[in-house]
Amino acid sequence: MAPCFVLSASGLSTSGSSVTAHSLSSVCSISSIHNSHRRNSSRCGAAQIIKAVASAPSSSSSSSASSRFAYDSTHDRQRKQYDYVIVGGGAAGCVLANRLSEDRNVSVLLIESGGKGDSLRVSIPLGFPYLPGSDIDYKYESEPEDSLFNRRVFFPRGRMLGGSHAMSVMLYHRGAAADYNAWETEYGASGWNADDVLPYFRKSAHQTRQLGKEDKNNKKRPMADPEFHAKGGPLTVSDLRCVNPLSKAFLEAAEDAGIPLNSDFNDWKKDQAGVGTFQVTQRDGMRESPKTAYLQPALGRHNLTVMTECIVERVLLETVDDGQGVEAKGVAFFDGDNRRVTVSAKQEVIVAAGSIATPQLLMLSGVGPRKELEAVGVPVTIDAPGVGQNLQDQPAAMLSIESKQPYVDKRKSDVYYTEATGKSISTLLKYLFLGSGPLTSPMCEAGGFVRSDGSKTEQSCDLQLRFIPFVSEPDPYFSLGDFATGGAYLENKSNRPAGYTLQTVLARPKSRGHVTLKSADVRDRPVIHANWLENEDDLKAMVRGIKMCREIAEKDALSKYGGAEVYPGKEAVSDKELETYVRESCHTANAIVGTCRMGADDDDMAPLDSQLKVKGVQRLRVVDSSVMPTLPGGQAGAPTMMIAEKAADMIRAEAAAAAAAAGSATS
Repeated sequence: MAPCFVLSASGLSTSGSSVTAHSLSSVCSISSIHNSHRRNSSRCGAAQIIKAVASAPSSSSSSSASSRFAYDSTHDRQRKQYDYVIVGGGAAGCVLANRLSEDRNVSVLLIESGGKGDSLRVSIPLGFPYLPGSDIDYKYESEPEDSLFNRRVFFPRGRMLGGSHAMSVMLYHRGAAADYNAWETEYGASGWNADDVLPYFRKSAHQTRQLGKEDKNNKKRPMADPEFHAKGGPLTVSDLRCVNPLSKAFLEAAEDAGIPLNSDFNDWKKDQAGVGTFQVTQRDGMRESPKTAYLQPALGRHNLTVMTECIVERVLLETVDDGQGVEAKGVAFFDGDNRRVTVSAKQEVIVAAGSIATPQLLMLSGVGPRKELEAVGVPVTIDAPGVGQNLQDQPAAMLSIESKQPYVDKRKSDVYYTEATGKSISTLLKYLFLGSGPLTSPMCEAGGFVRSDGSKTEQSCDLQLRFIPFVSEPDPYFSLGDFATGGAYLENKSNRPAGYTLQTVLARPKSRGHVTLKSADVRDRPVIHANWLENEDDLKAMVRGIKMCREIAEKDALSKYGGAEVYPGKEAVSDKELETYVRESCHTANAIVGTCRMGADDDDMAPLDSQLKVKGVQRLRVVDSSVMPTLPGGQAGAPTMMIAEKAADMIRAEAAAAAAAAGSATS
């Protein structure tokens, strides 16, 4: 008989069969099938998936040193020089690896400290609960936060190719045009206004909606305005394949509460405010990550080498021009066997390690605030006081409501998401044969953006709302952990109540944190101070958001599904009580940016110029979420890939100009 599939923390295995296909081998097989199908092809059939998994050889989750060291074993692992060395295989690193290696005359090395990320728990959208806290998560924590009653904040960060976007909830948000205009006008980031960045958003995406003007009389078939969207880019952007009945009820209730519907949060002709179903980065019902979109199609190129499980220790800087300048020459790193290796870069070193690891690496290399570097014994090469500063993230808080009969209603597994959902044979068959059903859910299927003070002004929305058909504790990572430790889907022993959650997310925080060094050893975690809610405006906005969520939950369309409010509980009524709840329970919505921001040449707190070059260092750039002066409202994945697309063009244009100048000089 056909084997039953079990999604577990170690990958996909089979039940009722002697075959066990662990994450590495099985997913490689499935990925090869999946990626052989173009966008205009039908979904990979269930029979092919079953055959791929059943025939995959058994292997352990760990790999040999040689396979860790080089992703593609055909490449020369002993090579010591490349044109471009990219540090970090997350969203930006995957984009850069693809775009720079399009020129077959240059060599590109991508170094990732994590693994390959080949696991069905990554590929299947509703595998998300198994990701935070797992072996593909860095599991960062902040220092005890004064503004949060001395709590530490948990920061999940992707430890694999594809980075944090490969373990996110896949929401595709660009922010608003005003966010990018402010980068230029308020922060001096010339060339980064909305008109400048829009072509790169369009270049990166493959929009699956039909392009055209919206038909207000046909709400069931939303269109994508071709001014803002395009087809043919690497990253597939899709509508949800399955919308939970509760998500639809939320939209109806929000509209009853006076919040308008919005079919496209990324259409800059319209106000960002409103509610709707979110678009996601999925292809054929599977997660589309920077790895699957950008890196995998480029892996066959002879001029691209990808190394995983390699921890970059520092950027190699040298004094040049008779002591008048500093130049990046390469990087030093520990390979999978903990051996020190150095490689040189003929053109540039590009740091793309993310908003926590990038400032850490720069500081370890001698680029950062003098006082902080000297405190841990790192020699100062460039005194850059802005490195590690300006950390921004999105705190979030939960309003959780159990159903009227929370341990009976869970039988409705396609409505209330609990451990019963993964045990449903119907759910599994829908996914295997149709690529639809609850397993394609990003969990937060619907939501929107609002101005918490109710204003109708042109000011940006300060809150994002998300609806989740899963009842959560105040800290969702506790709930997800409870579910994940219950075991694989088909045998999960957790006992989650039925219900739903409305999440309030601070879209554009005013509070600022910072990252600094614990020691001069890269293997010591950096010190993170989130400083959430230190700006009172942030706290007040989140309290207003909880009240707004309560108003939505009380509307007939949604309240008929609900019973008791379990968090924060009906007894929490006053602003002071809600403020206490927010301080005690807020958690990250995973959009960390800003710790190496770009800015004007005379801005000492901007470590980068508008070309993303590290000021005072030749041939060294930073390209990732850390370069953002402010957080665009929404998730940071799409803006990060846009930044990398634009950076790739800048890098190639500069290299072409230098080559042309050299040719003119010799002629």
